[in-house]
Parts: sequence; C-alpha cells; structure tokens
Amino acid sequence: MNFLVILTSNLKRILKKKSFIIISFIIPLSISLIFGFVFNKGNNNALGSTAIINSDKGSLGADLISELQKTNGVKIYTKEEGIEKVKKKLVSVCYEIPENFSELVKKGEKPVVAAHKIESSMETSDFEFNLNNAVNNMVLENDLKLNGVSTSVLTKEVPDAKIQVISSEKASMDDTIILNILISFVIFGAIGIAEELFSLKKQNILERSFATGNKPWKVIGGILGALFIFYSVVYSSVFLIESIVRGSVMLEKWPVVVVNMIFMVLVSLSLGIFASRVCKNENTINIFVQIISWITCFVGGSFAPLDLLPKTIQNFSKFTPQYWTLQSINTGNYALVLIVALFAVVLFTAGTFKTRRFI
Repeated sequence: MNFLVILTSNLKRILKKKSFIIISFIIPLSISLIFGFVFNKGNNNALGSTAIINSDKGSLGADLISELQKTNGVKIYTKEEGIEKVKKKLVSVCYEIPENFSELVKKGEKPVVAAHKIESSMETSDFEFNLNNAVNNMVLENDLKLNGVSTSVLTKEVPDAKIQVISSEKASMDDTIILNILISFVIFGAIGIAEELFSLKKQNILERSFATGNKPWKVIGGILGALFIFYSVVYSSVFLIESIVRGSVMLEKWPVVVVNMIFMVLVSLSLGIFASRVCKNENTINIFVQIISWITCFVGGSFAPLDLLPKTIQNFSKFTPQYWTLQSINTGNYALVLIVALFAVVLFTAGTFKTRRFI
C-alpha cells in the first residue's frame, strides 16, 4: 500500500473522532479566548487600569490623582514597584508625578509628568490626553490666582521617560500567558497521541498492517505523519484565530510562533510514542505523561514566566523544550528550534528503537 494512502486514511480516521477535535481544538481555543476576554476586561477595569507613581512632596499631586479618578481607573504604586511592573510587562506604562509638582504648579509653571513605557510602546493614550488637560487646568487656576503669569506653557505635551527593558517588543503579559497556555496544551497533547497508539496496538491494527506486507516504515510513518499533521494544523490554527480575535501584537511574530508550535508538536508526538512503549495500560500512560508534562511546563516557564520562578528552578529550565521554545519566540531566533528538535529526536529514538518490538 502506498505511503500517501496510509497517511490519508489515518488522517480521515482521526478527523472522524469528535474527541480529538474537542480536546485538541475546541477546548484550547475556548480557553485562550476566555482568558483573552478576562484580561481585556481587567485592563479596562477602573480599579487598576492605569499605574501612577506619586513622588510629589506637596499636596497637589494627590489632588491631580483625585481629579483623574473621576474619569479613569488609577492604581498607585511606589517608584520601585511601578518601574518593576513595566520591566516585567505587567503594565505597559506607568506615569510619575515629579517631586516638585506642587511647587511648579504654584509658580504657574507646567510640571513634566514622566511616562515610563516599554521602549516600543510610543502611542498616546486617552489617559495621557486627560492627564495633560488636568495638569493644564491646575496650572491655569494657579495662574489666575497669581494674576499675570504667562499661560503659554499650557500647550506642552506630556513627554515620555523611557526605561530600558530586556525586550523591546510590545507583547503584554496577557499575550505571554496565553501563549504559555497554548504551549502547555501542545505538550499535554502527548496523552492523546500515546492513547491513540496504545489503542491501535491493543486492537492489533498495527500488527495486521504488517501482515498485509506493508513495510514497517510505511505503517508507522503513515500513522505518525497523520498525527503530526493534525496537531500541527490544529495548534497553529488555535494561535492564529485567538490572536486575530484579540488583535494581539503576537501576530507580528506569527511565523516564528507557528514554527515553534510545529516543533513542539514533534516533541509531544515523540513523548507520546515513548509513553505508549514503556506504559502497560492507558491509566499508566495518562499518569506518566501528565507527570512529565506538569514538571517540564513548570520548570520550562510555560506555567509562569521564568522571571517569577525561584533561581534554583531557573537553573533547570534549559533542560526542557518549553524553555527553548519561549526563547526562540521572544528573541525571534529560529535556530533555537533545533534544540527543541533534539528533545524530539531523543524521545522518538527511545520510543521506536526497534519498530517491530514497538508494535
């Protein structure tokens, strides 16, 4: 039987399984969209939509914040907290009211309110417009009290005080978390792969395929090829759909993300092959793959950003494919996927050392 015929027949068989479609496509897409909706709603929440540092030594800084709170959500941070949140991309911008804010306003001069931003995030928001107007009004009121102070400074724009961050991309923490969720789904997909292979062995389908005179590589290659194509298309589609729906800036990186998704599918497929060989029943497969997936996802940074993990755990991160996948996506370095491929090769070799013994 021709290899392409075996491949096509296995693809059709997989697509007929509703459980495969639901677990591999519907659930990941739904969860990523739900998280995206929650994050977007949270970003617009009046309880913490805009971060502000109040360094003013007088009382007018607090008055400015009170005025802004009438139309905007404001969250107050210390200077250290605010800048750290920008560096970790927990917020995209943090405004700082200067120490001499009250002093300058009382003199009729317009203070400079710094906007600490991620380097590439240069757009002017509605909040900056409201902030600028509020500061102008405060200066104008004090000008009137002082009588005769020039108001020509009122047309100044609020300048940006950029801070250097590790990455200059505009991807927010929301994008990072959702991407990590998808990567975790890919590796956990090894459970379905292992169970599918185990089921084929249990039903003697693979053994009967050899009895027809088909070469081992055609039988195994057709089955694994069908699983690889299915999962690669499914998870890449999930990423593209949820990014388009949310309007995520990660769409700018879609080629490197898709390539890494495909290589992670190779790792997942190889892990599934390995699990189906070493485990004696389906319950053992589930437990075995879950243990490996949970540990590697946690250590590799796909459950939580690496920066938030303890240093002792970060030391082991490089021994996981998730770490190199995230590094490749974050840096745009396609060469790093070769390291991910090495993980797949090791697992694949261990799982198919002798094809007939595997059957």
